[in-house]
Amino acid sequence: MSRSVLALLILAVGLGLYLWLIEMPAEQTRIQTETASKKLISFQESDVQTFILHSTAGDIEVARKDDGRGGWTITKPKAIEADPRAVEEFLRALILAKVSRIVDETGTDLASYGLATPSLSVSLRLSSGTQTVLFGDPGPLSSSLYAKRDGDPKVFLTSISGREILTKGLQDFRRKRVLEFDHTRVSRLKVVTPHDTVVLYKEGHGEKADWKIKAPVEAPADQPEVRSLLFGLEDLKAQAFLDDAKDRQATKLQLKTPLVSLTVHEESGDTQPDGRDRSVMLFLNPKNTMTAYAETTPQEPIYIVPAATAKDLAKNLFALRSKQLIAAEPDRVKTLVIKRDEEEYSLIHEGSDWLVDGDPTAKADATRINTFMSRAVRLQAERIVTDKPKDLKHYGLAPPVAELTVADAQGKLLGRIAIGRVEDNLAFAQGSGMPGIFQIRPDLLKEIPKKTDLIASKSSPQSTTGGTR
Repeated sequence: MSRSVLALLILAVGLGLYLWLIEMPAEQTRIQTETASKKLISFQESDVQTFILHSTAGDIEVARKDDGRGGWTITKPKAIEADPRAVEEFLRALILAKVSRIVDETGTDLASYGLATPSLSVSLRLSSGTQTVLFGDPGPLSSSLYAKRDGDPKVFLTSISGREILTKGLQDFRRKRVLEFDHTRVSRLKVVTPHDTVVLYKEGHGEKADWKIKAPVEAPADQPEVRSLLFGLEDLKAQAFLDDAKDRQATKLQLKTPLVSLTVHEESGDTQPDGRDRSVMLFLNPKNTMTAYAETTPQEPIYIVPAATAKDLAKNLFALRSKQLIAAEPDRVKTLVIKRDEEEYSLIHEGSDWLVDGDPTAKADATRINTFMSRAVRLQAERIVTDKPKDLKHYGLAPPVAELTVADAQGKLLGRIAIGRVEDNLAFAQGSGMPGIFQIRPDLLKEIPKKTDLIASKSSPQSTTGGTR
């Protein structure tokens, strides 16, 4: 290698090292400094220990809880629980706030920007110290405000809007959720209405967990209905609060029997090693049909909640229990016995075929029977008529208009349903899955096949398996 080529190579390597070690770090520092200078306040959310909002309406102080879970509490003007989501949204708005431009380097005319008497000041107590920013009038754009950092004469036009900062009050930061619990950890649920008391237990874990009713009867629960109730209770939020002791006492004197009382038992966690019970009573407002009251503990306020939400949470026994009149899975059914109009016959499942009365030469339409059988064993009651029937004839159930019975491969009875007369577009029914008389949609009556139809349809050349060629 010639000396000139070697010299060029050494020069190139030296230049590369210079760029890598000197110029690039300097450029990164410049970019970081420039980015930081464009931020109205430079901080990390995790560094905030306390923040104070000061305005003519008074001070609001919010402090981080020392519980290791990232919770917040309002300490001024009074000690109440804070809404973690509302606090996080507020701090995020401050973190994202940018300096659009400097409008006054000296800050000699603060009144022109509404900063002589700021609309709001926000002080953040961080692990590194305290930062305070003052907010004045809206800027030329709706999503802008004039602002000034405490200790800095400059007046900035910022990218934050008054709606994100200036309108925040105590109600925005306080906890609105009536009951704080995790629905995934609830193992017991008690629902008390003026008519019945329902106690439910969760059995199993994870996705295979099922809710069972233990009182007033032992029965499978309607899984989607129970989950919906827990979701609704967890998401129950206050529209307003009654904090004053006199207001609370006056309101309680107006309230009579609760619309519903709900108690959840949340399994143990890091902060509750033995688990805990959380309860709420819901009352309809006697003077306003659109609102309801929620009462938890004497230490907490009375919450004002939507009446429609309160009514949705007032589930009775029928709503919470499984409404399947035949509690069986379709794939377990071996025999289906059909009685109607003095006709009785059986359909027996052999492989992929359904045999009429077990006759190998009389194969019913498998698709039709599978669909009908699945609908029959999964049939849901629409409403309860009575849990202690006295006269079955009144409902057309003695004898019934139709009767379906299913059994498994060992001949064990899986379930039975009797269907009676139709009234108001619903048919009376009685099933082995639940005691009592119920009403169902009458569509199933129309779908019950006649034995002659099944045999005739299979004997025609067009419907024979494989068809004609």
